[in-house]
Amino acid sequence: MTSDQSRETRGILLLSLFIVVVPLIFFPKDFGFRVDMSSFLLFAFELGWYVVIFFVLFSKASALWVVFFALLTLAYRFSVGICSGLFLVAMFSLDLSSALKLGIHHYLPAFLLQAIMSPFILKSSFEMVMKKRPAGPKKEYEGFKKIAPETPLTFFESQISKSGRDQMRVSSSTEKKRAKKADIEKALHYLREYSGVKGAILVDNLGLVVGGDTSSDFDPELFASLAICLKEANHNLLKKINESNLERIGIHTPNLWISLNQILSFTLVTVADRHTDELLSVRISQAAGMIKKHLEERYSQKILKGVEE
Repeated sequence: MTSDQSRETRGILLLSLFIVVVPLIFFPKDFGFRVDMSSFLLFAFELGWYVVIFFVLFSKASALWVVFFALLTLAYRFSVGICSGLFLVAMFSLDLSSALKLGIHHYLPAFLLQAIMSPFILKSSFEMVMKKRPAGPKKEYEGFKKIAPETPLTFFESQISKSGRDQMRVSSSTEKKRAKKADIEKALHYLREYSGVKGAILVDNLGLVVGGDTSSDFDPELFASLAICLKEANHNLLKKINESNLERIGIHTPNLWISLNQILSFTLVTVADRHTDELLSVRISQAAGMIKKHLEERYSQKILKGVEE
């Protein structure tokens, strides 16, 4: 189990304990506010609530995934209700059958708190499942196909010697297989966990995604293509004023903050919410430094010298 999975499991256990204990501390006398409704109808309403909330939380997910998440949440809430019933048995010496009915659906305060909180407790775990699911067929983006050049783009064309480019092409496949990506993924995760960041990806000079840490509704391939097109367009414009060295591009739209940072022959693409605070720039610089250090350690000095000249 990875550290992220361990942290997620601990978080779920702590929140589960919270929604089990809180109703038992603040319940009315003699367990008032009992639910007078058939169990089948109550569970139907509960399942419908889960389906609706997951359609909102995972707007890009298919209906099958939403229903699957709703069923898992119902099973989780049922387990929490059983734990509540066992707490009642231990704390108030109730008989097991009555305590389980109270914990699962008869006691309204516990039922409402558990049903409302359960989807949000499991949300981040379901996001991890969505990110790890097998990728479907790649989509064609006609807008980018129209403006994308027919030949692969290489940033800093005038600054990279021909021998350096040839060495990069010959050895890139073997170097990428040999290099450990742990440090790069760590840097991208460090950037992604900042509040408001939707995705952080590292793109090579051919527009291929080397690594990334993104939310479920973020398309890395789309933003990799966007980064290449933006760099090429700005590079051509800067030539007119005798400037060819482009280190960073920042774009603000009504909804997004897009930042492109050049790291050797790679590009760090960061996409965040438009209203993310300006301290994000500090974290981007730190992550770029971590990635550059990793690349300099993993790639041979001869190749890096060819890239930087």
